[in-house]
Amino acid sequence: MPRVISGKAGARTSFALTPALRQRVLDEWASGVEPADVVGLTRLLRRAWAVPVARPAVRCGDDCLDYGDLCARVGRSAGTHSTPSAGPDEAVRLLALPAVHEGGLIRLGAGGRSVSLTAGALAVAVADRRAVAAEQRWEWTDPALGAPDVRLVVAPWDSVGTLVELLAAIADGATLVVPTDTERADPVALTELIVARSVTHVVASPADLAGLRGSGLPTVRRWDVVGNHCPAGLCDRLRALSPEAVTSFGYGLPVYAGAVARGPLDGSGRARPIPGARLLVLDDYRQPVAPGVVGEVYAGGAALMEDGDRPGASRFVADPFPVEGVSPRLYRTGARARWTADGWLIFEDDLGAADSRQLVGRLTSTTVLA
Repeated sequence: MPRVISGKAGARTSFALTPALRQRVLDEWASGVEPADVVGLTRLLRRAWAVPVARPAVRCGDDCLDYGDLCARVGRSAGTHSTPSAGPDEAVRLLALPAVHEGGLIRLGAGGRSVSLTAGALAVAVADRRAVAAEQRWEWTDPALGAPDVRLVVAPWDSVGTLVELLAAIADGATLVVPTDTERADPVALTELIVARSVTHVVASPADLAGLRGSGLPTVRRWDVVGNHCPAGLCDRLRALSPEAVTSFGYGLPVYAGAVARGPLDGSGRARPIPGARLLVLDDYRQPVAPGVVGEVYAGGAALMEDGDRPGASRFVADPFPVEGVSPRLYRTGARARWTADGWLIFEDDLGAADSRQLVGRLTSTTVLA
């Protein structure tokens, strides 16, 4: 059993762990399994060449690029420096950027929002998104031709999440739908977009989904909700809209490509680290806490970005319990959480809520590609 030990004046009471439980907390629970099917960016882009050329690749508003046009334009744009735009033109620019950064750093943002992302970290995030999207597929698909899914990501074009979803979609032969700014801000327009495009997968924050209208969205097979807090009634609402759909909730960070943890969308708030991610819950002395004890969340792993010039760069610390083959850096999130006895991570919304909700980021960050 854990034993109580006294801490310094003003510090929280801490718990010493038995050696076996300490190993479980630091090893089995804190680190996700090894990422599977991580494909280099160049190979990801090559997969798009096998998709039927007439299949829509990217849609935004009334604009659409099929796979034939997309592949041709990305090939011509690789290595060039075009100015940020919107719609399918922005998709071409986003795809041309990682195409020439295999093995190097992809710099995102400018000034105080600057971060650097390795091609390897981006590839890990894309592998996770592809695995999640494939969890709910009703029919067999030819791997060479891809799956004709229609995926909607409710995020700005200049977000890291859109780049991840774009790469995952074209690697799978899917169509990615990105709403315009007007559609993203209007729940009715967003609902109509899902219906009009027969969307099968939706990636969005709780705020984006809370106002959806209509009595049913039967084409949706999967809802991936992203952020750090989910209203208790959202799960029931999404199930009513799409009774056959799978739902999940992903916790994100402004310095981690994609989600860092994922769990069922059931109102419990429980999650586990995704493949390649590492999550530690530590006390004031940066020691692991026992199950049931609330501590501060430190995050790291394969998709952790470099600190760049962000104001939060000082939140990067050395991992006090480094693991071979894993980055020795952790990000101090400011969020509070506890482990359950069976290894689920439960985020505490009522502790440091204002700061935590700001720090534990979301896919719809405003990080822009330089």
